[in-house]
Amino acid sequence: MCYSARMVERVPGPVVTLAIFYALSFGALGVTLPFLPAYLHGLGLSVTQVGMLLALSPAASLVAPPLWGKLADRTRRGDLVLLFVSLGGAFSFAPLLWVRGFGALVAVFAGYAFFNSAVTPLADSLTLGAVRKSGADYAHVRLFGSIGFVVATTAFGTWGFAHARATVAVPLVLMVLAGSWAALAHPPVAEAPHPLPATNPLRSREGLTFLSACALHWLACAPFNGGFAIHVHALGMPGWVVGFSAGLGVLAEVGVFALYPRLARVLAPRRWVLVSLGASALRWWGMAHARRPWEVIALTVLHGLTFGAFYAAAVQYIASQVPDRMRAAGQGFFAMVTFGMGGVVGYLASGLGYDLMGGAALFQAASGVELLAMAVLLCGGV
Repeated sequence: MCYSARMVERVPGPVVTLAIFYALSFGALGVTLPFLPAYLHGLGLSVTQVGMLLALSPAASLVAPPLWGKLADRTRRGDLVLLFVSLGGAFSFAPLLWVRGFGALVAVFAGYAFFNSAVTPLADSLTLGAVRKSGADYAHVRLFGSIGFVVATTAFGTWGFAHARATVAVPLVLMVLAGSWAALAHPPVAEAPHPLPATNPLRSREGLTFLSACALHWLACAPFNGGFAIHVHALGMPGWVVGFSAGLGVLAEVGVFALYPRLARVLAPRRWVLVSLGASALRWWGMAHARRPWEVIALTVLHGLTFGAFYAAAVQYIASQVPDRMRAAGQGFFAMVTFGMGGVVGYLASGLGYDLMGGAALFQAASGVELLAMAVLLCGGV
């Protein structure tokens, strides 16, 4: 962390601004992701209804990120689009402070997801452009998001969870701060809009196999993202295993982001994704057979590869495949396929799979899906 902080201090303002934006934005996610489902359940919603609300985010990823990305590319003002979607997400989230009915909550979550699902792809696009001009590295900027996530999760879990309204109020404040901070970014010199290519370079065989492998990977991650705590509880393990594992996993993720510039000199991005898929297959196989707390916690260290290396390498690969003038659309297309298609299918399949097979068999199946993702990626060449 100290190394990364010194690195950010040596580069121009836009990179510093984006690093702080990541910290604030993912800090909000560090509250909503683990704690919002329990808050919604406390409003009297069934588990099925909560699941339907949470599924709106990956569903929105099927539409919103490519839409906002194309707007950013056509106008050449991704900074203003990021400002708009960040504040739009915050204002859409605010009604949760008083809304209670399921129908109204669906409308609120749909509006929030339409804006919020595009925030990270747009920030990634701006960061890729900023680091190219400054000499910094994308992974070193993005790791501040992971730091913000773990700090917010730990602090809120320690001091804020007893106050139900805080589950909405705290992330709302962080979202508003993130959106307001985005307005401080030094806007680039306005450029004349450029015509976009007639065909998306990511629709080539190599691009499609890569995106398909990414979607399968995220599908395989769904049993963990949506059911880790349930599985641990079903095994009779204490609750602290979930919290400790989550914190250790994010720390492993931060470590990989910090080291990724050096790791990228060893293997190309596409090969790092292949390594990530293999490590994830091992992780889910281990989760299927883990019966002791230390086994579950030890497997959590692989999160550095399951998400950290995977995400850094995937973003870098997508950036290398599309021209600069469609950088935001490229990241939006990646989000649509990976987190949209993979997320929707993954969450639906994992929920049904858990009821039919139980947690152990579900994680075993997830390991098999990761192996399938490796095979698909290899078909496109590495």
